Amino acid sequence: MNSITIDEARCVLCEACVDTCPAHIFFMEKGAVKTQGQEYCITCGHCAAVCPEDAVIHSGLDLDQFAPAPERGIAPELLLPFLRSRRSCRSWLDREVTKETLDLLIDIARFAPTGHNAQNVSFTVIRDGSAIKRLSGLAAEFYGNLATMVRKSPESFPPTVREMEHSFGLNYEFFKAGKDRIFRDAPVVCLVHAAAENPSSIDNCLYAAFHIVLAAHSMGMGSCINRYFVSAAEYVPAIGEALALPAGHKIYGCVCLGWPAHEYVKMPARNEPDVTFI
Repeated sequence: MNSITIDEARCVLCEACVDTCPAHIFFMEKGAVKTQGQEYCITCGHCAAVCPEDAVIHSGLDLDQFAPAPERGIAPELLLPFLRSRRSCRSWLDREVTKETLDLLIDIARFAPTGHNAQNVSFTVIRDGSAIKRLSGLAAEFYGNLATMVRKSPESFPPTVREMEHSFGLNYEFFKAGKDRIFRDAPVVCLVHAAAENPSSIDNCLYAAFHIVLAAHSMGMGSCINRYFVSAAEYVPAIGEALALPAGHKIYGCVCLGWPAHEYVKMPARNEPDVTFI
């Protein structure tokens, strides 16, 4: 169990730790901050991160690894064009994505939020071209079979699946022609997975995956979120066997990565938001 105390000589009684602790471990009593229920601490670090005087003493946190927070975030007028300019990339330069670059992307992704501070996200990064080709083939065959089933019995599938029948079939047709429509010949495929028993795993993995996407965009790299492969992996046991994922893990995110062959010079429009304020 963590040992959590307050250095009363440093504490200025701002009560920030009391207000921000999700487990309600800090409370005020007789003009001092006290702690309770330390066994319920999720080691999120809120208490130490919010304390202006370094008064929180927490055995479960490596306080030397806490970095000073920036004075302000990214200004909206800078953030909007950055986010809006990110495009899905499906054409790649023949240029290596170094191990150092991938390490940096994963390091950024580990700071994505996780439910109850589980930090349970794992990454499988595939750079071997033959492995990527094999996984693409397994997924393409799945979609070929799915397209056939939809054509034979469309009433058995929901409209969204029926609408995708053509694309499913193309995945297989490309595969038969020796082409890769699943990963689009991406030089790197990053899979994000976690224990399926944790109900927060899907959110945790998707947050981490999009951290990778945005970090890649900041480096001038291309990325593409790949739902085709995630869906196929759920139904094709051979995919899980080929990847040797930890027992009980499920793939929730897949990101193709590389250096883009083309540069987008415009930012497309989008529909007006469907929003209700209550």
